[in-house]
Formats: sequence, structure tokens, C-alpha cells
Amino acid sequence: MDNKIIEIRTTLQQVFGTGIEEIAQEKEFVQRLSKLTGLKFVEIWVMGFLEKPSASLNYLVQVAADLNVSITKQGLQDRLARGAVGFLLAVLKRCTIQLRNKLPMDLSLLKKFSGVQIVDSSGFGLPDSLQSEFPGSGGDGPKSALKLQVIWDFLHGNFLDIVTQDGKQPDQSFLQYALQILPGWLCLSDLGYFALESIEIIVKTQAYFISRWLAGCGLLDPATETKFDLLSYLQNTTQNQLELNLWVGLEKRIACRLLAVRLSPKVVEERRRKLREKARRKGRTVSAASLTWLEWSIFITNVPLEWLTLEHISLIYRLRWQIELLFKLWKSECQIDRIAGRIRERVLCEIYAKLIGSVIFQYVSFPLRWTDRELSPVKAIQTFRRFAVALANALQNSDQLEALLSKLFDIWQRCGFKDKHRIRLTTCQRISLAGQILA
Repeated sequence: MDNKIIEIRTTLQQVFGTGIEEIAQEKEFVQRLSKLTGLKFVEIWVMGFLEKPSASLNYLVQVAADLNVSITKQGLQDRLARGAVGFLLAVLKRCTIQLRNKLPMDLSLLKKFSGVQIVDSSGFGLPDSLQSEFPGSGGDGPKSALKLQVIWDFLHGNFLDIVTQDGKQPDQSFLQYALQILPGWLCLSDLGYFALESIEIIVKTQAYFISRWLAGCGLLDPATETKFDLLSYLQNTTQNQLELNLWVGLEKRIACRLLAVRLSPKVVEERRRKLREKARRKGRTVSAASLTWLEWSIFITNVPLEWLTLEHISLIYRLRWQIELLFKLWKSECQIDRIAGRIRERVLCEIYAKLIGSVIFQYVSFPLRWTDRELSPVKAIQTFRRFAVALANALQNSDQLEALLSKLFDIWQRCGFKDKHRIRLTTCQRISLAGQILA
């Protein structure tokens, strides 16, 4: 662990050292000599909101004093109009590129893949004053909303990209994750991202995917090159699990394994209840075909059977839930969806500062996330919050920063793990056991 701490210390000093002031000048945030350098501004906003997610400008002025910067509330407010939004966004991009762990989690079931990319989005309302730039999705939702598209490498714990969009943008049109995937990677996405164009890009990149199948998407029998009626096939089978080799897309004809698992009557009834309730709210009726589809959990993938069986595919797909837990952490602990300001620059600077802090936390904590015991993200970030300003003060001193990180890791190892009395196995524990059986 000592070597890992040295690696983290070195990387943090590189990211928040050479290059930060150049970015500040490029974004026209820094135009003349001042005690409030680009780096100091980042430290005040990032560490201030890490320490106290509900921080006001008055609180950030106190954080500035802790970092040996004397500035008034008005002075801090004035600096927001000088390219601060573009500057913090550029720092966020820098962090996602450079704050990356090199060693993957030790899960034998996933060792065939160079990385495991999970894509998902999370949105929240913004002040109405930002409606022209960030319109909401309409209906009963907020007039202004921000959507965060997150591309996450679960296997290494790295953020590959964080893209901001307005609340009206549908997930299905977001192709960036497919364009960024590398050969040998596995992509996990939910039904909202189902698009044959994205799947085709992934396949052509010689990467892999696991996705839920979108009912109504055309299927072809490769032996006869004729349409395959999956619904009729499912209605007439007595099997509870089945696997078919089909072409997905009547025009694109992407070769896939289609995997179907019959669900329990209790689960089916609950899914049907939710569908009927949703239809009732929108004044629609539910078709018999829609009710039949709910009896099955259906996946498509291009991962070879020799690598992963149907049971393995179903298990690995559950990893997608990990990004939902990440969003929950962002909202519950980092309060990324609770913005105090109303002015555009104040709002966006707070959001980007909180995201930068989240990326730093993810990078620093990942080496302990999946050891013989599982680190609790909630416990870990609550501890990390206490170290935020001290971390900023130690960034330029290698010995101090290394000592601080060692102390942080020691506290995490003593107080940061999930309780042992949990009987239910986590998804990662299940995947680990499945890999051991396979070996």
C-alpha cells in the first residue's frame, strides 16, 4: 500500500501542479498577478464544497483564509465572471483524463476484458434563470434541468468522461460512449441507450457489449435470413432459460446472442402493476403483447459463450447498478443536486467543483474499495471530507501530502469498511465466486 500512496501523491501533484495556471490563462480566468491564482481558486471551490457541500460564499471566504488567501465575499463573487466556468470545466476534464488507476479489480470472470465501461445519466433541476441554456424535459418537471452523462470504467474505478447536457436530451441519442470504447472492452448500458448505431460502433471497434433487448427491434434468423418472431417463440416454449443466435436489426444485421430468462410470477405481477399504473397516468391502455414481454428478462450480447454463460451474463449485467449507487452518493453526500446560487456562473462553478471533488475522491479511495472487505463509499467520503482543506495545503509538499494520505488510508482501514455482519453477498462477491468456480 505504501507504493500506492506514493503513486497517488505523485499523480495529485502532477494534476494540480504544472499546467493549472496555463489553463487559467487560456480560459482568461487569470489576467494579472493576484494572490488568488488559478490553483488557489480550484482549491477553495473544490475543497470548500468537499468539506461542506452546502457551503455559501461566506464559507468559501473562510476556506480561502485557511489556504492563506485573503478575499472578500464580493471579491470571490466578482471572480466568477472572469472565465471561471470554463476554467473549472477544463480542470474537470483534466482530472478525468489524468486521475486514473492502472491496476484493475481482481475478478477472474472479467479478466477477458481490458476494461468494463458502464454508461448512465443522472439529472436534476436548476434555477429557472438557466432555462434558455438548460431547458427541462417538460411536463411536471423543472423548467430548467441539467443531465450528467457519465462514462465509467468500473474495472479500474476511473471516470472516462463526464458530459453535461440539458434535461431535454434523450439518452438514446448519446453515442459518445460507443465512440470512446476501446478494443477488448465490455460495455454495459441500460435500455434507454439502446440504439443499433451504438451497438454497431462497438462491434466494429472489436469491443463487447451486454444490453437489454428493446422489444420491437427487428430480429432475423441467420439460417434463413427471414424475420424471427421472438414473442411467438417465447409464448410457445416451456423453457425457463434459452439462448438464440440471431441477427439484430433488419438492415444492420448485427450477429448477437439473445438470452432470455423467465421471471418469477411475483416479479412479473409487480412489473405489470407498474406498467398499468404508468399507462393510467398517461391515459393509455396496455396491450397484451406488452404484458407478455414482462414475463421475461432479455439480453443481447456479442460476448462468446466460451467466455460467459447465460448465468454469467445475467450476473455481470447487475454491475450496472454500481453507477446508480455512485449517483446516489453524489446526491446524498456531495449534494450535487442542491445548488444555493441563482446566477449562471455561481451555479455551474458549484456543480463543476463538486464533480472535481468526486473524481478526486474516487481516484484516491479506489485501491481500498474492493479488498478482502468492501469499503463503504459513504463512510469513506465522510472521512475524506475532514481531510479536504488539509489536503489542499499539503499539495505542494511531497512529505506532508504522503503523510496525510497515509493517515487517511489508516483511518479508512480501521473505520471505513462495511460491517461484517452483512449476510447477503454483493454483486462483486458473487462475480468473484463465479470466477472461482469457472477456474
